[in-house]
Amino acid sequence: MFDRSSANLGFAKQLAEDPATIAKFLLYTQGLDDAALGDYVGDGDEMCSQVLKCLVSTFNFRGMGFDDALRKFLSAFRLPGEAQKIERIMDAFSAQFYGNNPSSFRHSDTAFKLAYSVIMLNTDAHNPAIKASRKMTKEQFVRNNRGLDDDHDLPQEFLETIHDRIVANEIKMQPYKNDAGDKSILAYTNPHKQGWLKKESGRFKAWNERWFLLKDSCLYYLRKPPVWGADCELCGHIPLHTSLVARTTKDSEQPSFVLEMSNGSMLKTGKIEKRASVMKTTQVAQLRLLASSQNEAHEWVSAINNNVKALNDARNGLPAPEWTRPTASSAHVISSSTALPFAPAMQNKMNSLPVHATAGNLPSTSLSPQPQVCGASCQKLSAL
Repeated sequence: MFDRSSANLGFAKQLAEDPATIAKFLLYTQGLDDAALGDYVGDGDEMCSQVLKCLVSTFNFRGMGFDDALRKFLSAFRLPGEAQKIERIMDAFSAQFYGNNPSSFRHSDTAFKLAYSVIMLNTDAHNPAIKASRKMTKEQFVRNNRGLDDDHDLPQEFLETIHDRIVANEIKMQPYKNDAGDKSILAYTNPHKQGWLKKESGRFKAWNERWFLLKDSCLYYLRKPPVWGADCELCGHIPLHTSLVARTTKDSEQPSFVLEMSNGSMLKTGKIEKRASVMKTTQVAQLRLLASSQNEAHEWVSAINNNVKALNDARNGLPAPEWTRPTASSAHVISSSTALPFAPAMQNKMNSLPVHATAGNLPSTSLSPQPQVCGASCQKLSAL
């Protein structure tokens, strides 16, 4: 591995004695066995424990969603099979996540227990040996995690979202990227609301299931939930306008709701034409969406209308409501958002948009976009 030059001999000595140097060597050296690396850092030996501590300290989870942080962490090595080693590794992860996001949970133990639960869910959901009829349901996952946060329940919507994201995107070994993927995934992190909805196709009047995400005064929809370490495909977005209204329908058989303009104008949306790789601007009288239940439909309507109200308040110079302002004591960083107050500044810059915009000016169809790019695209559409 090393030749006999004094420089390499000096590095070899440092590598053998300094946990931080060993951690960097294991993290950034290509060709190492991922399983052996996991076994090493999970060992109870004093040096191994110090190396694990140094390795975990290189990760920055600040502002990341919980399962995205876990995906990023597990991209560096493969979890060992021994329960005690897994426990040591998850304990180190939970301490780092809680340290980076102290308002996320009431106690660091919550992150530890939730990480274990997510790993079990990932194994259950993607193990082909487990029959579909025996896989963990969303209701079971929520029930299994009751009282997890220092004898308090985590928000049901938060747990249901984690279940949906894990089932849709397996946690896999990914090439280690350190912070390279953070800026892109943070564009979709901490939305006001997210989840599966069915969108009515304009051409064939069929229902297509998409992952909807409300953030930065814009409603995005993707084929699958965006997660760290995996490409995500943005299908389109609906910019929130000050005249936009969301309302539930009177259809008793289907829990649907519609988006429309209160002033009678056409609703402008952006849709990516995959073959031509362009964002096409379309205009519709109303957009109909189908939720999984009447309660879910009402929650979406409330979330969208609250965002529109905040947009109007910001335009009129009124202070942002409490739920849009970041605070040190906010209960769950996973479900908070801080981007909405910046929307008015972006709106003043956007005055026009051609009917067809090139993909280079708008969010990529294969990678998560930068938050500023997404916001600009939405404001361009809403300014038309």
